[in-house]
Amino acid sequence: MRLIILFSSLLWAAPLLAHDLQYSSDNAQATVLTLFYTDQKAFSYEQYELYRPGQNIPAQVGRTDDQGRLVFLPDQAGEWRVKVFSEDGHGLDTKIQVTAPGQAAPVTQPLFGRYPRLIVGIALIFGLFGLVSLFVRKKSGGSHELGGQGN
Repeated sequence: MRLIILFSSLLWAAPLLAHDLQYSSDNAQATVLTLFYTDQKAFSYEQYELYRPGQNIPAQVGRTDDQGRLVFLPDQAGEWRVKVFSEDGHGLDTKIQVTAPGQAAPVTQPLFGRYPRLIVGIALIFGLFGLVSLFVRKKSGGSHELGGQGN
Protein backbone atom coordinates (compact mmCIF):
# COMPACT_ATOMS: atom_id res chain seq x y z
CA MET A 1 0.00 0.00 0.00
CA ARG A 2 2.87 2.38 0.80
CA LEU A 3 4.38 1.69 -2.60
CA ILE A 4 1.11 2.63 -4.32
CA ILE A 5 0.90 5.89 -2.34
CA LEU A 6 4.55 6.72 -3.15
CA PHE A 7 4.06 5.95 -6.85
CA SER A 8 0.84 8.00 -7.09
CA SER A 9 2.43 10.97 -5.31
CA LEU A 10 5.30 10.89 -7.83
CA LEU A 11 2.76 10.92 -10.67
CA TRP A 12 1.08 13.98 -9.15
CA ALA A 13 4.43 15.75 -8.67
CA ALA A 14 5.60 15.32 -12.28
CA PRO A 15 3.24 17.97 -13.77
CA LEU A 16 4.42 20.45 -11.14
CA LEU A 17 7.98 20.11 -12.44
CA ALA A 18 6.80 21.18 -15.90
CA HIS A 19 6.16 24.69 -14.51
CA ASP A 20 9.67 25.04 -13.12
CA LEU A 21 11.49 27.73 -15.15
CA GLN A 22 15.03 26.88 -16.18
CA TYR A 23 17.64 29.14 -17.80
CA SER A 24 21.04 29.11 -19.42
CA SER A 25 23.57 31.76 -20.32
CA ASP A 26 25.64 31.87 -23.49
CA ASN A 27 27.97 34.23 -25.29
CA ALA A 28 26.87 34.80 -28.86
CA GLN A 29 27.34 37.41 -31.55
CA ALA A 30 24.23 39.60 -31.61
CA THR A 31 23.04 42.20 -34.07
CA VAL A 32 22.27 45.54 -32.45
CA LEU A 33 20.09 48.13 -34.19
CA THR A 34 20.12 51.53 -32.47
CA LEU A 35 17.15 53.78 -33.24
CA PHE A 36 17.08 57.51 -32.57
CA TYR A 37 15.44 60.73 -33.72
CA THR A 38 17.32 63.39 -35.70
CA ASP A 39 18.01 65.28 -32.45
CA GLN A 40 19.84 62.12 -31.21
CA LYS A 41 17.10 61.34 -28.66
CA ALA A 42 16.74 57.56 -28.26
CA PHE A 43 13.66 55.79 -29.64
CA SER A 44 13.15 54.26 -26.18
CA TYR A 45 10.64 51.58 -25.13
CA GLU A 46 8.90 51.47 -28.51
CA GLN A 47 7.42 48.36 -30.14
CA TYR A 48 9.11 46.40 -32.88
CA GLU A 49 8.60 43.33 -35.07
CA LEU A 50 11.48 41.39 -36.61
CA TYR A 51 10.98 39.12 -39.63
CA ARG A 52 13.27 36.43 -41.03
CA PRO A 53 14.04 36.65 -44.77
CA GLY A 54 10.94 35.81 -46.80
CA GLN A 55 8.69 35.34 -43.75
CA ASN A 56 5.40 37.10 -42.96
CA ILE A 57 5.19 36.07 -39.30
CA PRO A 58 7.49 37.91 -36.88
CA ALA A 59 10.41 35.88 -35.56
CA GLN A 60 10.72 38.29 -32.64
CA VAL A 61 8.55 41.03 -31.15
CA GLY A 62 9.23 43.34 -28.27
CA ARG A 63 10.24 46.84 -27.26
CA THR A 64 13.45 48.76 -27.69
CA ASP A 65 15.47 49.33 -24.53
CA ASP A 66 16.03 52.68 -22.78
CA GLN A 67 18.77 53.56 -25.27
CA GLY A 68 16.64 52.76 -28.32
CA ARG A 69 18.38 49.45 -29.03
CA LEU A 70 16.87 46.36 -30.59
CA VAL A 71 19.04 43.26 -30.20
CA PHE A 72 18.63 39.94 -31.99
CA LEU A 73 20.57 36.81 -32.86
CA PRO A 74 20.04 36.06 -36.56
CA ASP A 75 19.99 32.33 -37.31
CA GLN A 76 20.27 32.69 -41.10
CA ALA A 77 21.76 34.97 -43.72
CA GLY A 78 19.61 37.28 -45.84
CA GLU A 79 17.54 40.46 -45.55
CA TRP A 80 15.82 40.66 -42.17
CA ARG A 81 12.90 43.08 -42.02
CA VAL A 82 12.48 45.34 -39.00
CA LYS A 83 9.30 47.28 -38.30
CA VAL A 84 9.50 49.73 -35.40
CA PHE A 85 6.61 51.95 -34.39
CA SER A 86 5.45 54.23 -31.61
CA GLU A 87 1.96 55.08 -30.45
CA ASP A 88 2.24 58.63 -31.82
CA GLY A 89 2.87 57.47 -35.39
CA HIS A 90 6.66 57.59 -35.66
CA GLY A 91 8.25 54.50 -37.07
CA LEU A 92 10.51 52.73 -39.48
CA ASP A 93 10.14 49.77 -41.82
CA THR A 94 13.57 48.73 -43.09
CA LYS A 95 15.73 45.76 -43.97
CA ILE A 96 19.04 44.71 -42.48
CA GLN A 97 21.44 42.56 -44.47
CA VAL A 98 22.74 39.61 -42.45
CA THR A 99 25.82 38.14 -44.15
CA ALA A 100 26.04 35.00 -42.00
CA PRO A 101 24.16 33.73 -38.97
CA GLY A 102 25.08 36.08 -36.15
CA GLN A 103 26.74 38.68 -38.41
CA ALA A 104 24.90 41.67 -39.86
CA ALA A 105 26.49 44.16 -42.20
CA PRO A 106 26.89 47.52 -40.39
CA VAL A 107 24.43 50.11 -41.65
CA THR A 108 23.90 53.78 -40.96
CA GLN A 109 20.99 55.53 -42.57
CA PRO A 110 21.98 58.77 -44.29
CA LEU A 111 20.33 61.92 -42.98
CA PHE A 112 18.64 62.61 -46.31
CA GLY A 113 17.35 59.04 -46.64
CA ARG A 114 13.88 59.82 -45.33
CA TYR A 115 13.43 63.34 -46.72
CA PRO A 116 12.29 62.55 -50.27
CA ARG A 117 8.89 61.43 -48.93
CA LEU A 118 8.66 64.61 -46.86
CA ILE A 119 9.50 66.78 -49.87
CA VAL A 120 6.93 64.99 -52.05
CA GLY A 121 4.31 65.44 -49.30
CA ILE A 122 4.98 69.16 -49.02
CA ALA A 123 4.88 69.52 -52.82
CA LEU A 124 1.50 67.76 -52.90
CA ILE A 125 0.12 70.07 -50.24
CA PHE A 126 1.29 73.18 -52.12
CA GLY A 127 -0.03 71.76 -55.40
CA LEU A 128 -3.45 71.08 -53.91
CA PHE A 129 -3.49 74.54 -52.33
CA GLY A 130 -2.68 76.05 -55.72
CA LEU A 131 -5.49 74.13 -57.43
CA VAL A 132 -8.00 75.13 -54.75
CA SER A 133 -6.98 78.81 -54.96
CA LEU A 134 -7.39 78.74 -58.78
CA PHE A 135 -10.85 77.19 -58.41
CA VAL A 136 -11.90 79.76 -55.79
CA ARG A 137 -10.51 82.60 -57.91
CA LYS A 138 -12.50 81.50 -61.00
CA LYS A 139 -15.69 81.14 -58.94
CA SER A 140 -15.35 84.60 -57.42
CA GLY A 141 -15.49 86.50 -60.69
CA GLY A 142 -12.69 85.50 -62.96
CA SER A 143 -9.52 87.43 -63.62
CA HIS A 144 -8.87 91.00 -62.56
CA GLU A 145 -6.86 93.38 -64.73
CA LEU A 146 -3.86 95.16 -63.30
CA GLY A 147 -4.21 98.81 -62.43
CA GLY A 148 -7.93 98.59 -61.65
CA GLN A 149 -9.05 100.03 -65.04
CA GLY A 150 -11.14 98.09 -67.52
CA ASN A 151 -11.43 98.63 -71.30
